[in-house]
Amino acid sequence: QGKTLLVISDRKIRRGFLSAIAAMVTGAIHHHLIQVGLRTDANIIVETALARDAHQFAVILGFGATAIYPYLAYDVINDLIAKGELLGDPIHAQANFRKGIEKGLLKVLSKMGISTVASYRGGQLFEAVGLSDEVVAKCFTGVPSRIKGATFVDLENDLKKLAELAWKSRKPIEQGG
Repeated sequence: QGKTLLVISDRKIRRGFLSAIAAMVTGAIHHHLIQVGLRTDANIIVETALARDAHQFAVILGFGATAIYPYLAYDVINDLIAKGELLGDPIHAQANFRKGIEKGLLKVLSKMGISTVASYRGGQLFEAVGLSDEVVAKCFTGVPSRIKGATFVDLENDLKKLAELAWKSRKPIEQGG
């Protein structure tokens, strides 16, 4: 419809709805736009809580994002400063976070022999591990996948469990991984 900026966001998560996995949604939209001949006319902006380190940024960019707004990271920085756990100005702290992400991204790109983010964007220099062929075909078209695994149903069930825990006010903190 003539729009050149597409914003994908998980910011307004609410009870009764499931969030989407940023890299999967980005890849699916990126490939749909390619199929209909609109990818070069559109920018994909991803506003997500899932981008917290350079690797996560690299994956989302590698599957087609033009830009990423890591709102949760910024909210955590602001909260730490407000509570006095982190000293300094929020704007300066956020700038330091971006600088760290940028350095991490440059390290990832340089290891692959790539010198610009524009050359890396949508390059899909990954291998899918533990995802079914249907998920790879829809979200990560063209990415090699030798170890099969989770289907959309499996991923949905995982998201349902996560959503159920997210709305409990008191719960034990489980070890991540």
